[in-house]
Amino acid sequence: MTIKPIIDFDAYSQEFAYCESIIKKHSKNFHTAFSQLPKDKARAVYAVYAFCRRADDAVDEYQDAQLLAQMSTELQALKDAASDQARLALYQKKTDPDQAIWRALAVTFIKFDLDYQPFFDLLTGQEQDLSFEQPVSELDLSNYSYYVAGSVGLMLLPILSSHAKEIQEPAKKLGEAMQRTNILRDIGEDLRMHRIYLPKETLAKFNLTEKELFLGNQLDSFIDMWEYEAMIAESLYEASFEMIPLIDQDCQESLLSAALIYKEILAVIRKQQYQVIHQKQAVSKQRKLQLLFTAKKMLRQIDLEVN
Repeated sequence: MTIKPIIDFDAYSQEFAYCESIIKKHSKNFHTAFSQLPKDKARAVYAVYAFCRRADDAVDEYQDAQLLAQMSTELQALKDAASDQARLALYQKKTDPDQAIWRALAVTFIKFDLDYQPFFDLLTGQEQDLSFEQPVSELDLSNYSYYVAGSVGLMLLPILSSHAKEIQEPAKKLGEAMQRTNILRDIGEDLRMHRIYLPKETLAKFNLTEKELFLGNQLDSFIDMWEYEAMIAESLYEASFEMIPLIDQDCQESLLSAALIYKEILAVIRKQQYQVIHQKQAVSKQRKLQLLFTAKKMLRQIDLEVN
């Protein structure tokens, strides 16, 4: 068992606060769930999220391949550093906001012994988005979803579980489920950016062209296609829940809450009659609170089944 070094997260409270401001701004769903974690684990999640967000912005906001390459270089330097002190020294004299993220991330790597490969994989996924090509098959979509989302599940596992190596597959499934949920929520927004993440083969199966996608719920075939994709996402959520007993007890509620809140986006879209072309659906604050209680109930049931 790896003995984690003693490191004072409070000494980097400003850096972690900056990372938390990023997750608050860009993902209220994740912040609602993961803010329930023990303090240092929550801050570690915020640091990982801030890294992922920065990579995402490099593509969606700036279309900047150089920024992605710079992030890869920084990550390699962090990996290659000869000691924990050397990792921290990489960022001590730099003051720009990006370096605050890297300082928080360096502390997180030291404390939780994160695996570097998923971070590199995420950057690979973002590079794919710079030269975006519509996936042909569901397998293509699954592979893409690993690089941009399943990888995030693997990033977080060492923070959330002392059994991280044993539950990598369900963690990747949860990431894919969330990515597929994003795609189903953002069809209209993506169309306006000239992107279609829905596989060509699936659209052909339902006789949908790009032009017809813009009609959205005016077409029964669109609703049928949407439900086909939603069922795949929902099956992935269910499969991912098998990892919950091997998540640390003080993290189970937060992780399950995050999954339930994200899954609920699909239910909201159904209630809103599949309005995803001109509206971006979201889970209400009241419903999020209800799902936090649902997570508690599910965990009690899981505990009874395990014991």
